[in-house]
Amino acid sequence: MDETTRKEIQRIAALTLRDAGLTEPPLSVEGLLEHVKLNRDYYDLSDPGFLDRAKYKLKIHGRRLVEIVNKVRLRAVLLFDENRICIDDDVPRIKRPWASCHETGHRILPWHKPFFYADTAETLDAAYQAALEEEANYAAARLLFLGDRFARDARDVQPTVAGVKRLARQYRTSLTTTLRRYVEQGADIAMAMLVSTPA
Repeated sequence: MDETTRKEIQRIAALTLRDAGLTEPPLSVEGLLEHVKLNRDYYDLSDPGFLDRAKYKLKIHGRRLVEIVNKVRLRAVLLFDENRICIDDDVPRIKRPWASCHETGHRILPWHKPFFYADTAETLDAAYQAALEEEANYAAARLLFLGDRFARDARDVQPTVAGVKRLARQYRTSLTTTLRRYVEQGADIAMAMLVSTPA
């Protein structure tokens, strides 16, 4: 992501937080969603009834939801026309705020809106899709961690696991998400982060 795009996302996220009156951790995801006029629902992909109901109704980029579900493990989606975020019920509760903020990022970045209605040669390019997701992730971090607020708080804790856990409790975020943000925004010392998932 280039610096101009990064700064524009910072500006949009800061305005969104300010206008919603969200300045203190933890972020009120409900307050954020209310401010940007988004509803949030949860779905169970293992429930065949959900797919039966959704496969002819829900469309994303012009393709039926069931087609997408068959290709990738869909965890969350923004239904732009319906002003609704749908999150897979299997997403752990501690990670749901991130999913909500990621989809909100797609909503508040004005250049993302056209790509929720149709695919073009540009949007079908995997690199372009990756760029849109990177921008939504950056917006999610700016929203969930209240812009520059986290960077200030991170400098006030010891660069230890206990310090990161304290920030995770303060922001009500997962330890992994908080650690990633801390490595990026915390103390100006050399740090490394290693995240492993079971095979």
